[in-house]
Amino acid sequence: MEEKKNKFKEEREKFVDDVIKSLEAGKIPWEKDWEKVSGPVHNPITGTKYRGINNIKLYAAMIKKGYTDNRWVTFKQAQKEEWKIRKGEKGTSIEIFKYYDKLTKKDLDREMLRTLSLEKQREYFQENVYIMGKTYTVFNGEQIEGIPPLEYKKKEVDYNKLDKIIENSGVTFKYGGNAAYYNETIDTIVLPRKEQFKTEAAFYGTALHELAHSTGHEARLNRTMKGSFGSEKYAREELIAEFASVFIGQEKGVGYSERNLENSKAYIQEWVSVLKNDKTELFTAIKEAEKASEMVVGYELGKVLNVERSKEKGIER
Repeated sequence: MEEKKNKFKEEREKFVDDVIKSLEAGKIPWEKDWEKVSGPVHNPITGTKYRGINNIKLYAAMIKKGYTDNRWVTFKQAQKEEWKIRKGEKGTSIEIFKYYDKLTKKDLDREMLRTLSLEKQREYFQENVYIMGKTYTVFNGEQIEGIPPLEYKKKEVDYNKLDKIIENSGVTFKYGGNAAYYNETIDTIVLPRKEQFKTEAAFYGTALHELAHSTGHEARLNRTMKGSFGSEKYAREELIAEFASVFIGQEKGVGYSERNLENSKAYIQEWVSVLKNDKTELFTAIKEAEKASEMVVGYELGKVLNVERSKEKGIER
């Protein structure tokens, strides 16, 4: 069991080292236009969409190796389907967390847990359950022989839905000038006017990035956002918004624009410093980014936490 834990830690450290190496070379390993990818990364056998760190790991591997196939499966799954991994192909490591029950010496029986009161559930969890990280290796559809051809579907961006996200966010938008930023003090996003952007996608990509920042407001997810430009706190927040933009982009089909890329590259050295200082920061940022992206995407359906405040706010066109 100790050996598996070490492997889990080693795989995490290796991934962070690869990210640092890429950033030091001036390359953002998750930078890609989502119109050229056939949708979110997923497992076609189980239907699972890979999330969080696994999403970023597989996404980065696709970019590095030039894959456009978004399907990933384990060796055993491929074997069961009578698909063949091409000779010499190397897989990509992902991680899964298992809940192990010390009392039964088996995986946690969630059905049993649901029969207990909430108080008893918490007590049982604290006393008998520990979380164990495990690594698995998966292969991309382009590494496999016999897998059915990929049904490529060009992701059409529904700008009406993106407008709905902006309108339901509860954040005030002000347009004009050449700068794009979120002001936490007055809960306001400032953007150039839509016609000032090269493309419609570039406008919405920037708006969604700033909305990701706005989720850190104390009335929403309450992140620490007080750092000045160039500080570690500032770099951490930019890293969270960066990953949130990736997750939102996958969901809504809005990829990197030239403007997004220029903005992101401005923080590369700060990100390198943060990650070298503490490798766990990458995983923390991805976890926070997932919360932020879920909140932003949820605005489309009117899922706003600060409903009372949003009624008093306006959108200046």
